[in-house]
Amino acid sequence: MNKQSKPIADDEDEFGPALSEAELEAWFVRNRDALNESIVEARRELAEGKGAVWDFEALLADAEAEFEKSQKD
Repeated sequence: MNKQSKPIADDEDEFGPALSEAELEAWFVRNRDALNESIVEARRELAEGKGAVWDFEALLADAEAEFEKSQKD
């Protein structure tokens, strides 16, 4: 007999309704300084060699390998 699964919650169930354009703009205005600071810090870390640039081809190869593995199980 098949095992029943729990329903998967969608984003609205977990986070509430999507924000309107006006709400999004207000959020960006409220958080502009923190967002800019985060971007500056990330760029500094990349310049210092602390971060890694994502290799899209490697990410895609990993995803394909995981998919192939899941098809065999």
